[in-house]
Amino acid sequence: MRGDRVWIDVAVAVLAAVVGAGLALDRTAVWAPGDAVVVTLVLLAALLAIVPAALQAVTSVRGRRVDATRELYDDLLSGALWAVVDATGTDPRDLALAGYRLERPWWGPARLARVHRVRARRRPVASGVRWAPGKGVVGECVATGAVVARDVTALDAAGERQGLSPEEFRLVRGKYAVVVAVPLVDDTGQTSAVTGCLALDGPAGSLERLTTPEVLGVLEATARALRRLTGGAPATVSLAVPAGADRLRTALERQASPAERVAAVEQAR
Repeated sequence: MRGDRVWIDVAVAVLAAVVGAGLALDRTAVWAPGDAVVVTLVLLAALLAIVPAALQAVTSVRGRRVDATRELYDDLLSGALWAVVDATGTDPRDLALAGYRLERPWWGPARLARVHRVRARRRPVASGVRWAPGKGVVGECVATGAVVARDVTALDAAGERQGLSPEEFRLVRGKYAVVVAVPLVDDTGQTSAVTGCLALDGPAGSLERLTTPEVLGVLEATARALRRLTGGAPATVSLAVPAGADRLRTALERQASPAERVAAVEQAR
């Protein structure tokens, strides 16, 4: 959005300069446009006078919405991460959990935008890869609509790129070990649609610990609560293990999450 706003501001500035030059030339009699052209220039000048304020208002509203969404993800993902710690005994410094949203821009192919990530300081930083359906574990999860769990160290060692370009593979190779991705599913339409995913990554050798029914139950309960709290409806069929949902609810209560978020976990079971 920030990059789009820069281009819009540049376009408005250029158009304003052209309109201003046209009106100035008309006033000095250097240029004698017809009445229709003059009226058009005046109307454009008036319109351009209010465009910056309108853009600022839209940006402000969108900014508040983005901040609210990130705060929601931060709260639920933090609770989910601690629920996984409680269920597995894994050192929280060895875990990270991220939420991705599927975007379909009109000018290009579908892509996955990371909404938020919770992690300890020693976890890997952002890879710099632009994820998309079919690319990596998260891409496979969104493309198939199924839970995908991989020990990617073995895939890295074998040189399996998982839909990544050679440069992208170089960026991520050795950065991750175990990745477990759970789809975000919206069931409000005539057919269910995958709208993103949650991705849990952990240390080498943790695949078995991070794919127990209880841990998968935590992740699915988190995904379903997110869908409910962001205005969508989770899939009608829930695979969430009650113990996983219970751990998530307990973790949210422990960190004093708002009551409606705790309630959403119960409603999503």
